[in-house]
Amino acid sequence: MPQICEARQYLELSPVGSKAAKKEYVAAPSECGCIEIRGARQNNLKGIDVDLPLGKLTVVTGPSGSGKSSLAFETIYAEGQRRYVETFSPYMRQFLDRMDKPRVDEIRGIPPAIAIEQSNPVKSSRSTVGTMTEINDYLKLLWPRVARAFCPSCGREIRPETARSIADQVLRDCGGGNILVTFWVSVPAKTEPRAFFEFVQQQGYLRIWIDNAIVRVDVDPKIKRLGARVQVIQDRIAINPQNRTRLVEAIETALRFGKGKINVVPISETGKRKPESKEEKENILSAISNPKSEMPFSTGWHCAHCDLDIRPPTPGLFSFNNPLGACPECRGFGRTIAIDLNKAIPDSSLTIKDGVVRVFRGAEFGESQKDLLRACAREEIDINIPFEELPKADQDFVINGEKRSGDYTDDDYENDRWYGVRGFFRWLESKTYKMHVRVLLSRYRAYTTCPSCNGGRFQLEALNYKMSAKSAMLALPQLAALSISQARDFLGNIDISRNDSTAKMLRSEICARLNYLSEVGVGYLTLDRSTRTLSGGEVQRVNLTTCLGASLVNALFVMDEPSVGLHPRDIGRLVGVMDNLRDKGNTLLVVEHEEQIIRAADNLIDVGPGRGERGGELIWNGPLDDFVGQAPRLPNARTASDALALQRFPASLTRDYLSGQKSIPIPKSRRKATSFIKIVGASQHNLKNIDVDLPLGIFTCVTGVSGSGKSTLIHDVLYRNLLRAKGESSDQEPGACKSVTGAHRIDDVVMVDQAPLARTPRSTPILYLGLYDRTRELFAAQPEAMAQGLTASSFSFNSGSGRCERCSGTGFEKIEMQFLSDLYVRCAECEGRR
Repeated sequence: MPQICEARQYLELSPVGSKAAKKEYVAAPSECGCIEIRGARQNNLKGIDVDLPLGKLTVVTGPSGSGKSSLAFETIYAEGQRRYVETFSPYMRQFLDRMDKPRVDEIRGIPPAIAIEQSNPVKSSRSTVGTMTEINDYLKLLWPRVARAFCPSCGREIRPETARSIADQVLRDCGGGNILVTFWVSVPAKTEPRAFFEFVQQQGYLRIWIDNAIVRVDVDPKIKRLGARVQVIQDRIAINPQNRTRLVEAIETALRFGKGKINVVPISETGKRKPESKEEKENILSAISNPKSEMPFSTGWHCAHCDLDIRPPTPGLFSFNNPLGACPECRGFGRTIAIDLNKAIPDSSLTIKDGVVRVFRGAEFGESQKDLLRACAREEIDINIPFEELPKADQDFVINGEKRSGDYTDDDYENDRWYGVRGFFRWLESKTYKMHVRVLLSRYRAYTTCPSCNGGRFQLEALNYKMSAKSAMLALPQLAALSISQARDFLGNIDISRNDSTAKMLRSEICARLNYLSEVGVGYLTLDRSTRTLSGGEVQRVNLTTCLGASLVNALFVMDEPSVGLHPRDIGRLVGVMDNLRDKGNTLLVVEHEEQIIRAADNLIDVGPGRGERGGELIWNGPLDDFVGQAPRLPNARTASDALALQRFPASLTRDYLSGQKSIPIPKSRRKATSFIKIVGASQHNLKNIDVDLPLGIFTCVTGVSGSGKSTLIHDVLYRNLLRAKGESSDQEPGACKSVTGAHRIDDVVMVDQAPLARTPRSTPILYLGLYDRTRELFAAQPEAMAQGLTASSFSFNSGSGRCERCSGTGFEKIEMQFLSDLYVRCAECEGRR
């Protein structure tokens, strides 16, 4: 048998894990580059001994139920994580997850372990791909440094100016002419012009700019009224390089008195504004009435042209989990809950007379149905034709009610005014202090895209800041809506100052993580994609990217089938990512069935030979080539020596399929479908208005590269629309399409996904399958049970007299250890039988 670890050599043809083989080496634990597992007995493992090489990519294979996850996750990862947590202080340990000690004799040389499982534990709508990968944390730091601000009113770029930058612009645009440097002064209400002029004169100023003309305040001007603000002239300057110092001083003084805001007015030599048109050249003394010729400036985040302030760029403004940046209407969730008319009117083929409005059908709100019929009679609306065939105006009348100004009041409901379906639900919402009303409303509510932020999660002030790359200009929500591949290309081309090393470092970190996401095959996702909508395989690959971005070294990564859901085109890139993680000095332990990943492994562990009680044995631990190479040479056990060879190399389904001895046969003939479910115009996410006929009564497989829209078509469009057609509720809106027909041809629709079946330790497979009730009834019907007066409840471990009183039917007793891990001990009374 080949060498597994550098400091240990097994004798050739020694059975893996046998006592004879273990006697052939002598090496101190510190000298061995292996994780040593001795006597693993977790679940169905049969006391196996395994040496896992450090710094290598090891793949664990075997039939389903053979004990792969028991070895990788419940033994190796559990012990590595438990030991790592034990290194923290008792105070810190109370905040960390505690894991049970696995059933194993000894584990030596195990580093800190990280599990990347194939599950999606996220239930919060706030979590997105961007927050999960920590890319959003870098973006909220990069955006204030690089993004440019624009006025939401006029669209001009806003940037805080300084006295020197203003002077440079004035010298560039007004060179050779004369200008006025002015600043605004507020005029108190009911202030006479004479009193205001005296105040200005007391401050040392003699001239103001009113109605496109210079007015002296020391001379009695013929001005009867003043506006809310007046421009005071700080200085009149001829623009040339020699006057730069004077210009800067005038601007600094004006900014100080103008609270950071000034105006620069080009003028002619006569004291009026500098003429700009031919007509003005003919009459140089006439004032120019075009206010756009003024050049306003501001030292703050302020549009001087519109006199509009915007919020300064801070990291909190670019985070939807921060009150500064979150949309005030949806509070950063991107969705709001409202009445869903599709639930209120689920079948528009019904007539108004037959009760097209579902909530009006019962006796409780039957009076509203009568109100609707009276309103339709008054408006001459036909109540005997399907609602969907009514004119648009009549449908709008039924839904929104009679047009009126303001909201409906209680008088409207008591009189003959038709309040509409929406008005009825508004009235119901005023009665939510009643429990049954809250329950009723929950049946007709659904989450819809927030109308304020349009699902972007950010408040409008965050949209004032945009980042430019080549010809594109995007706000942060727009960038988050791009696919990961598109976002990577955009950020790679943004304009960053040469001296801003911090921004360059932030961009480098973001692009690295985006590149990792593309390499593991999830480049089709968007940064604003809710994590709860991802599949287990997608979450696992996103977590893998997070680990790569963290640049961890000398750690043990345990993965559960990372290739699930990946197209063969993307598996090669996934292997490259895992090799990159390994080359940084980490150890990878991967439970996998995909042949490409198995063949890319440095070391192979095969567990089997069967499943359940027939599994739990170590079949192989070594290089793949030696494992597959033994297959052609294995005899058929015709002699005693052949039997000994078979004992040394037990049967392995993994070896048979890898060597080509076994394969999945292709059927010679296939069934033909006679009926279909038709999907017309599917346009959810990236689906391009496609039409699909799904055959019934046969096995249909939907394939395509990762991100092509398979899950969108089947999960979002087909499944959720069929649920709606069957009158069942769903936690999410059905996918966008024109129609889904053929639902009457099926009795029920069931989604079989990767979600856990139950979250309580009391749940067992026989309970979930619904067989336990019949089993208990069968036991209770036995003559001996009937003689003792036992009933079906006597055979239940969840309630009644049948469960163990000591452990309450759980099978174990929990001993709380305060800051240590809780200790679970098998119940001594029932010995775990509940």
